[in-house]
Amino acid sequence: MKIYFESDYFVVKYSEAIHAVVNKWITTPTSVEFREGMEILLQAMIHYNASKVVSDTTYMGALLPEDQEWAASHWYMRAVMAGFSHNAIIIPADIFTEMSVHGTLDSIEDSVTTTRYFDTIEDALVWVKNV
Repeated sequence: MKIYFESDYFVVKYSEAIHAVVNKWITTPTSVEFREGMEILLQAMIHYNASKVVSDTTYMGALLPEDQEWAASHWYMRAVMAGFSHNAIIIPADIFTEMSVHGTLDSIEDSVTTTRYFDTIEDALVWVKNV
């Protein structure tokens, strides 16, 4: 995988094999870091013309409600306009992060993207490869 962006809290890569952007939250981001990371993710999707995303939220922690709202109302529509169609999310065992991720995605009423949740990155990558 090619590294597109790397910081101490977030990594974005591109997988040619499955034509998807793969991102991982390394630690719980601040509100500014979360929004910056999501903007970088969108830039990578546009740069690689990738409609599929694999997101590892294992170490992301819980998001603030206003960041959940921002992702659902502001970021998501721009991602869809860029071609976003499939979203594979690795959910951690941490109940607060899981609730945060589900809360963000549940607030988006849409039939444009397909989202699936996984326990491992390997399972998520296999699914994305086959869609």
